[in-house]
Amino acid sequence: MIRRISGEVVEILDESVVVRTGAGLCYETQVGAYALSELQALMDAREPVELHTHHYLEGNVAAGQTLVPRLVGFLTAAERDFFLRFIKVPGLSPRSGVRAMGLPPERIAAAILARDMGTLTKLQGIGKKKAEQIISKLADELAELGLSAGVEDARPEQPEAMGQNAEAMAILVGQLGLRTTEAEELISRARVSLGPEAEIPAVLEEVFRLRR
Repeated sequence: MIRRISGEVVEILDESVVVRTGAGLCYETQVGAYALSELQALMDAREPVELHTHHYLEGNVAAGQTLVPRLVGFLTAAERDFFLRFIKVPGLSPRSGVRAMGLPPERIAAAILARDMGTLTKLQGIGKKKAEQIISKLADELAELGLSAGVEDARPEQPEAMGQNAEAMAILVGQLGLRTTEAEELISRARVSLGPEAEIPAVLEEVFRLRR
């Protein structure tokens, strides 16, 4: 089983990337849309990447289909662990699960804990009934495990907060060089501590405190 791939991103497709390893082998790896911009930046900068992967077989033997090995890649092991829980929901396969990852896994986990149907139904392939199933299956489990700790009281973001988050992201990623996923997680944690109406200077100060 392939658990991790290290190398260089050499091609970005609609729903996957191609990673060339040091041995010269190229692996096509399915990825969520949330990760594509960061992977594009790494490819443009020719920087190495390490993806934490889930290896599965796709196909229906009973229908006469050949089983095809597939890889799903994530930027962190924690993201992969969340995904493996996510696809335990009835009706979510690895392929449909990764297509639903239009938001970072930590934001999806926060929406599940907050029972935020609005956010979940915006994910590709997730309607109202499926969102209800996801919440029913995972909300208590995530809370017990402490995943996305501190987001149990999260609320859907207001437009003002979303705009401020974008500005904070630009500072943390564009000026300070943080990874997109790290910056998003830190901003989310800061807003849990300070509240959704906190202004950018206070959010940044809290982010810096959390990184110490």
